[in-house]
Amino acid sequence: MGRGGGGSHSHSHSHHSSSHSHHSSGGHRSSYSGGSSRSSHRSSYHHSGGSYSGGSGGGGCSGCFSSIIALMMPVALFAVFFIFFAVKTGNAGDLGIERSTIQREPLPSSKCDYVDEWYRDDWGDWIDESGEKASLISGMREFYDATGVQPYLYIMGEEGKDYKSEGSLEEYAENKYKELFGDDEGHLLVVFREYPNASSNYIVTVTPGHDAEAAVMDEQAREILLDYIDYYYSNQSLNEGQFFSRSFEKAASRIMTKQMSLRAIVTIIVIAVIVGIALIIVISVVRKSKEKVAKQKALQAKEQADKARSEADKAQTEFRQQQYYDELEKEYVAVTCPNCGAAGNKIRKLTVGYCEFCGSAIKVDENGNPYTVTPDSTSDNGPEL
Repeated sequence: MGRGGGGSHSHSHSHHSSSHSHHSSGGHRSSYSGGSSRSSHRSSYHHSGGSYSGGSGGGGCSGCFSSIIALMMPVALFAVFFIFFAVKTGNAGDLGIERSTIQREPLPSSKCDYVDEWYRDDWGDWIDESGEKASLISGMREFYDATGVQPYLYIMGEEGKDYKSEGSLEEYAENKYKELFGDDEGHLLVVFREYPNASSNYIVTVTPGHDAEAAVMDEQAREILLDYIDYYYSNQSLNEGQFFSRSFEKAASRIMTKQMSLRAIVTIIVIAVIVGIALIIVISVVRKSKEKVAKQKALQAKEQADKARSEADKAQTEFRQQQYYDELEKEYVAVTCPNCGAAGNKIRKLTVGYCEFCGSAIKVDENGNPYTVTPDSTSDNGPEL
């Protein structure tokens, strides 16, 4: 299959061609339904992608739940933003386009001899002269300027009906490359065959020279160009020249721009989600721990406040009792028993007490003067209390 060496090697060995076939039944891609705005040979078709012969491509439970949702929102927004950025970085508006994960450098000009011919339309009316030619060549020039590989588009005519398989068309493309470029290995031949009388089937084959393949048009790059041709073929707003022009232009930009692989993107998103979940768990644990500490402190503060209040109440009660006893103490006076003359008796004013020594009843008036009390209250020695 492959050829060794570079420079002026002959075409005795086949190139690495890549093809997509499209037909109304079967296929490997999702199907597209065409409209009627195309010219007659593309006015009605059912498009499904084809095989690729070059190789394979690449507070309470509800409160907790609400908290988790709230905490997960930044992670979800990051994932959505990252996917959007990763997809848009490659200038592709369709997720079905192969991603470019290889850093490529343009093919040196010494490896590709420029030819002043960009396409051949054997069908006759695919690329007309009303602006489609200029549009087509403009896109192909952009591809050439970006990659260093000069593309050539060959649109088959009636003879295309004899090439119904990818294998047969790839063999045709090998011979066509030799016919067009000889030993020049820096070109890229794109052969397009559509035969509308057979339900608008078409096959497209991409065949690079050895130098072009080694520097730029590897398997992944060929798949990118084929994917863009598939993608823009279904765009009814573009005429034939614009359809091919846009395919070459967008493919060149994507091929020469290294992108992050979908696997790497998914890995980063998974890691971000795992980290986000871990952060949520940590935050939840820390929050619960803080809440527990706060509750313990609040309980301790309450207990201390209750204790302080209880002690204050007790002190107030004792103070009042002491005040009462102090006031009461002021009402007692030391008197001498009028009967036996014993001193040291303490009797409250305006009350009757008894001598601690002789037991005599003693009255004390409001001024603290003692009087003995006889059984007959009217014959005592002092005033009646």
